[in-house]
Formats: sequence, C-alpha cells, structure tokens
Amino acid sequence: MTDDIDAPGVQVWTVPLDRPPATVARLSRILSEGEAERGDRCRFEHDRRRFIVAHGALRLILAGCLDVPPETLRLRPGRHGKPRLAGSSELRFNLSHSGELALVAVTWHREVGVDVDRLRPDLPVEPFAERFFPASDARFVAAATGPTERAERFLRLWTRKEAVVKAAGARLAQGLGLTVLTDADAGADIDAGVVRDPSGQIPGAWSVCDLPVPDGWLAALAVAGAVAPGISGPHSVDEL
Repeated sequence: MTDDIDAPGVQVWTVPLDRPPATVARLSRILSEGEAERGDRCRFEHDRRRFIVAHGALRLILAGCLDVPPETLRLRPGRHGKPRLAGSSELRFNLSHSGELALVAVTWHREVGVDVDRLRPDLPVEPFAERFFPASDARFVAAATGPTERAERFLRLWTRKEAVVKAAGARLAQGLGLTVLTDADAGADIDAGVVRDPSGQIPGAWSVCDLPVPDGWLAALAVAGAVAPGISGPHSVDEL
C-alpha cells in the first residue's frame, strides 16, 4: 500500500471487515491506547471486530503513504471529532464504514470526506426527505418508481451530504439542507458536481462524486475546491 499520492488526486480503498481472528488480533496491536479502548467499549463482538479492522487498515494505509510504522502515528480529533494526523503533515484522510465494508480516502493538502452506507429498501425514507432535504432533493426521492429505487435515490443523496459534512468537519444537521443533485444524475457510474452551502454554515466549494462499491452499498466522496481531483481506486485491501 505505497501508491504514489503526491499527484493532486485522491486515493480510495475499500476494506472488507470480515477478517479472521488472527488478522483482528494483529491489527489490534497497532492501534493506539485510545482506539483500543473505543473498540473494547463495543457492545457486540462483531462491532468490535469491524472497528479494529477498519481503524487498523486506516493506520496501515496512512503509514504506507508516509513510510512510517503504523503504530507510531498519532491521530487527534478536530472540530466535531474529525481526526487528523498530529504534527505538520499535509496528508488528509477520512474513514467510513457500514456493515462489513469500510472506505478510506487519502489525499494531500485538501480536506476530504467519504461516506458509505448499506442500501435498506424497507426504510420509509420519503417522509424524512420531505422534512429535511431541499425541495429538489425531496422531489428526486419521491419520483422513484418503487421502494427500492426510492431508498437508493435517498441514500445516493445522503452519502453525498455526509461526505461533504465529513470533509468540512461540520455537523450532520448542517448538511441536510445541501442541494447535492448534479447534472449527471441520469445514471453514470461516477457522477460529479460542485456543492455550495447557500446558508454559509459550510463555507467554500466542495467537489462531490459517487464511488463504485459492491452491490448493496452506496458511497460518495467530497473534496475541498471547485475543481474535482483525479480519483484512483477504489483499491481493495483484501490482505491486511
């Protein structure tokens, strides 16, 4: 995991979280004391395993980018809890996980956010969209032809909003009102657009695109700036 990310682009990795006990034990040894304590607080064993694998993989990816041992990395929480590397590193990253899948996005000098969520067709998403989303987004959800498409449209918008919120280090409530429909919402594999918050709560412009992920999930990436960076990946981290 030493891909060259000095170019002005974003590297994205998918991380399967269903790893054997030996892998979980090995990854647990590179976590910080605080991360280990957070993992131990998980109520269910599968949640503890997912936490350890996701955060262990994040450390391995960052360590590969910086050419340092993963256990030596010091991560500190920023505003609203978004982590960053301690010190003067310009490496920016974000982690998201849902069920047995995690995504890690890494780039230099530009804030980045990523979000992945499982598709759940049984959720009653239309009332939520009507209440909290901009009218155009709510109409896009309501125009779906059935519950599966409605849930998929909702989640496509949700992951885009979450990605922007995570990139900006903002609160989720600040992102619900973002208009994240793009001209490419006709169904291309990777759709991109520029998102701005008219309320000013999330300042600046954010380049947003959907990410290809396995069936059953949807994902999005957001990077600071109106010029979308090149994206490499997702690369699958199958061996940890």
